[in-house]
Amino acid sequence: MTAECLRSLLAMDAKDLEILVIDNGSRDGSVEYLRSTFPQGQVVANGRNLGFAAACNIGMERGLEEGAEFVLLVNNDTLVAPGMLKELLLAAESEPRAAIVSPKIFYFDHPARLWWGGGRYSLWRGLPSHIGRRSDDRGQHDKPRSVDWATGCVMLLRCAALRDFGFFDERIFGNGEDLDLSLRARKRGWRILYAPRAEVWHKEGFDYRRNVGEHVRIFTASRNLPWIMRKHGNRLQRLAFWPQFIFAHLPFVMLQSVRRGDFRSAGAALAGTRAYFEMCRNPEAVALPEELVRTTVPREKHAPPNPQAGD
Repeated sequence: MTAECLRSLLAMDAKDLEILVIDNGSRDGSVEYLRSTFPQGQVVANGRNLGFAAACNIGMERGLEEGAEFVLLVNNDTLVAPGMLKELLLAAESEPRAAIVSPKIFYFDHPARLWWGGGRYSLWRGLPSHIGRRSDDRGQHDKPRSVDWATGCVMLLRCAALRDFGFFDERIFGNGEDLDLSLRARKRGWRILYAPRAEVWHKEGFDYRRNVGEHVRIFTASRNLPWIMRKHGNRLQRLAFWPQFIFAHLPFVMLQSVRRGDFRSAGAALAGTRAYFEMCRNPEAVALPEELVRTTVPREKHAPPNPQAGD
């Protein structure tokens, strides 16, 4: 899967592009295979699973150290169109205050069905949503515009903006780090753009289901949504969030899991919420499911470009 993603990146109409693969502790020979098959790129082998947020931060740090103007984050479960990066750069260059640019993303299994047409988020509700998700693409989301947040599936980041508001919050681990980063960017006066002429196809959730199970994704989402609200919402917004989260969102997630016969994921929704309160009591606690605790090691403390950005 990673090899297919890399082939699509190498086929892009792009100049001055350096490809960096961050490997989070693969045990299947991926590192050796990728190094021998794709000498055009660099593979950074972490040896252990640092989490999605920390692994992406390593790539962003490298970009800033080497003087890059932009960093493109790409999940390995995607295929990109040849003109994808060119369109993202055109959008970024049209708006100097654009910190993040997000493409149009389709389901890989249904190439004309939208997975992402931009993102909506309100601190009064606290639940992010994808514009146009699961709808057939008929051009209804072909207008470039500002959006509330950008998905970490694929995002173009301006390095000058990263120096202002910092990298991903590594306490989030994965599943919500993109929303948190988007909210921090907007607080600092940056814009987030949606560029529909840039196209991507996404094998949604493949990594989670293949490596650790769907219940881990539900656990992290149930843990991180309240955490993001705690970081960004005011007192009234937090008061409005909790009834919706407890009495609407959690029951919906649990019911959907039970209908699929996935009782483990139903329990993970509650376990993730309990983990949030554990994080509140002790922000240094490893509030992760057992599968991730066994394979995860936090990386050493480091200073982001803005030490306050991750607070």
